[in-house]
Amino acid sequence: MQPSYLIIDWGTTNFRAFAMSEAGDLLAKKELGMGLLQVEAGQFAKALETVLAEWLSDYKSLPIYMAGMVGSLQGWVNVPYAAAPLSNGQLIDQAHQFDLPWGASATIIPGVSYQVSDSVYDVMRGEEVQLFGLAKLVEQTDFIAVMPGTHSKHVKFEQAKLTEFSTYMTGELFSVISKQTILGKGLPEQSKSAPADAFYQGVTESQLDNFTNVLFHARTHRVFGTIAETEIYDFLSGLLIGYELKNLKNQTIYLVGGESLCQRYVLVCEQFGIQAKIVNGDDCFLAGMSGLIKELNNVN
Repeated sequence: MQPSYLIIDWGTTNFRAFAMSEAGDLLAKKELGMGLLQVEAGQFAKALETVLAEWLSDYKSLPIYMAGMVGSLQGWVNVPYAAAPLSNGQLIDQAHQFDLPWGASATIIPGVSYQVSDSVYDVMRGEEVQLFGLAKLVEQTDFIAVMPGTHSKHVKFEQAKLTEFSTYMTGELFSVISKQTILGKGLPEQSKSAPADAFYQGVTESQLDNFTNVLFHARTHRVFGTIAETEIYDFLSGLLIGYELKNLKNQTIYLVGGESLCQRYVLVCEQFGIQAKIVNGDDCFLAGMSGLIKELNNVN
């Protein structure tokens, strides 16, 4: 079966392309470590054409729909954020459309901004697509979603609209702390088994005040042998995820993302009385893009 259109998720570090049928079924997938930072001198069209020419023989006739950081200031086109609260129709109203050098049409879905207060904003790019896809998959108009990752998102969806959200730098903090600070320096190879007792110790200590003080416990637990040196990453993981989720106690949420990371969040949710259900992030992204594309084409 020949594809009818392409969906592209182009982020800062990764590139993913999906070949879709007219009915919206996935036919083929291409993944590369070709994030925005790997594209030389802003030559996005050239980089994309090189990938597609090696992958598909008839790519020049296929419309392309993109989302993610490709629409950011560092991306192909700086597409302005759409302001929350908004529906999927209001999101595509601000999509950016243009023609590619080889003649096909291209569309970039905008990210979303949320004004927290008079002078404070939060933003997302790419997650908004997953959220509308999640709503479609679970057939719900009101829910709370948590999207674990480098910059984890907590989102409220109300009356079929993305209404508000907040970002938590959980994944990035874990990376920086474990690799660049005294808390992670000189550690032996870390345990790769299921989260150990140290993980739950981190979850427990995440409920204490003075976060940066508690963070230093990763050092003192090691010095005094109260946590094994091979389990310091587990402690940090439990501490950071626990701190992120502490304000969601006793609620019901959807976890959107990869299975492995979401399972760690489930363990914390169980400790906090949070009812959590995992929904695959790729499934949400494709469902969201397919719905947006359908509405976009109906509008046009």
